Amino acid sequence: MRSKKQTFFPLFFMLCASFTCFADETNVDASSASKDQKMFVDNKPITVDADNQQIDIDKNIIIFSGNVQIIQDGLTIWADKVVITDMQDTSKQKITAYGKPVKYKQILPQNNKIVTGHSQQVIYNVKENNIVLQGNAELFQQDNHISSSIITYDVKKQQIVAQPGKKGRVKSTIIPSQVKEMNK
Repeated sequence: MRSKKQTFFPLFFMLCASFTCFADETNVDASSASKDQKMFVDNKPITVDADNQQIDIDKNIIIFSGNVQIIQDGLTIWADKVVITDMQDTSKQKITAYGKPVKYKQILPQNNKIVTGHSQQVIYNVKENNIVLQGNAELFQQDNHISSSIITYDVKKQQIVAQPGKKGRVKSTIIPSQVKEMNK
């Protein structure tokens, strides 16, 4: 029996497949989608639009603040603030977006479906290759939906773990026919 505090959603892999699309290759199947996936595609330009940008060369930090919009290929992220640390060292690199809420929209290249989501904070750890949505986290694809206090996506393992807050629960809506269609 699974604990109340940590619930694993294997069927929800496809609901949150937008994270799979942060891969080096634009067409990824389940058997090959394990090693080289990343949040941002290496060979596509990333455009960042913000009210302000600060670079601290000594600390190796870039901060974008005020109406931040990040666009790359079919991915758009909106945030109040984005902090990128250790730009030159991917073994330490971390990208953290803050907002009320942070929002994103992803067009999945393999099926042109739209996935949207939001949370108070999104953390992408480059070395661990995982993405954590914290604070009122929600993901949507078609009529499928997951909401929780914390949603963690392990890109390499293609696993999602949703954890409730202290008094909350994980809530999901799964439309089996849509999940079956997404797996094609």
